Amino acid sequence: MVAFGPADDMAQRPAPQKQGTRQPDTCGSHTVTRFVGSDATPSVRHAITVASGQEQIRWIKPGTAVTQDFRADRLNVILDQAGRILTMRCG
Repeated sequence: MVAFGPADDMAQRPAPQKQGTRQPDTCGSHTVTRFVGSDATPSVRHAITVASGQEQIRWIKPGTAVTQDFRADRLNVILDQAGRILTMRCG
């Protein structure tokens, strides 16, 4: 039987993550935050595509069915009922 001391026990635990730590921006969302609050017109959609460098963008209105698969390289643009951009995130 092997006895583990406090140092051995700590070595087996994962390092704690700092609260408030941001996840890496793998979809370019940080480059397009200036568009939050804009209407998702064709020209704004094109500008977001160019600025983010993404071809994988989901435009999600309330009630839109979306798959639950997570893709770190996909930009999700969340719209309100009027088509205004509320937020953007990777996924």
